[in-house]
Amino acid sequence: MVRPPLSLGELIEHWTLLGNEVDLVSAKRQDSRLTFALLLKFYGRDGRFPRSRGDPHPDAEREPR
Repeated sequence: MVRPPLSLGELIEHWTLLGNEVDLVSAKRQDSRLTFALLLKFYGRDGRFPRSRGDPHPDAEREPR
C-alpha cells in the first residue's frame, strides 16, 4: 500500500522530537542518535518497528526544499 505524500505540517507533526524524546535521544551515543530518533518516531506513529529500510514513509527521508 502506497501512502499519499505528507504535507509540510504533517512532516513536522510526525517527525519532530518532543519533550522527553529529546532527552531520550540525547542520552544515546552521538553516532546512534539519528537511528534511535527515527525508530522512536516510527514506533510512536505506527506502533511497530520498521521491517526494512524502505518501511518508513519516503517523505521522511527526503531533504526539505
